[in-house]
Amino acid sequence: MSQKAMVFIDGGWLYRSRTTLFAKLGRENFEIDYAKLPRVFCEDVANQLDEDISLVRTNYFGTIPSARSGFNTSKQYAFYDFLEESCGYETDIHEVDVGTDENWIKMSLAATMLFYAAQPGAYDIAVLIGDDSDYAPALRKLRLMGKRVQVVSARLDGRPVNPASSLTTKHRVSDFPTLWLDEHAAEVRLVRERVVRSCKQCGREEETTWAGPEFFCSDCRGRYRGNA
Repeated sequence: MSQKAMVFIDGGWLYRSRTTLFAKLGRENFEIDYAKLPRVFCEDVANQLDEDISLVRTNYFGTIPSARSGFNTSKQYAFYDFLEESCGYETDIHEVDVGTDENWIKMSLAATMLFYAAQPGAYDIAVLIGDDSDYAPALRKLRLMGKRVQVVSARLDGRPVNPASSLTTKHRVSDFPTLWLDEHAAEVRLVRERVVRSCKQCGREEETTWAGPEFFCSDCRGRYRGNA
């Protein structure tokens, strides 16, 4: 019988950690393949255990600035819709005031991990893509509940991005060696293919690399930006 894995992604941490991926493959040439991201690290866990791993759910936690003057949130909402509709993610998104921290993400992620851990048979292994020592208490509780934990962090120059707040310095928070986002840069890189799609607004066909569920041609996007 295969082990069940559930992935928990701290979207704020992942966004900030893109610098490690840029350092590997270049800022202009790198985008994350979100459909592939959780599978890559579940495969690593399967290899460590030499067992089959079944990915049962990917949970993504993010925020949107609610009071930022002149900021158009439609692109971020479209991104979160893409994660749900095209990548199969469960998203938990919260509007925050500009200047506030992202503690909401940490609280929601930790609560969700523990909630599912309390549901019989929900998952066996938690894969946390996000390295922050604030998660340490929740991860220790997960292990006391019989769940195994895999932490995914990121390095620059051989060290965690934020050593002072890294889970890699904490004891009893993980059952496996840390996996490193930068070591998997080539695997999680999105390679876009150019295809012809029809504009949702006007129906005109145009070549694009956009893979989201809705496509708008350059003319319609230009009119939208002009009216924003």
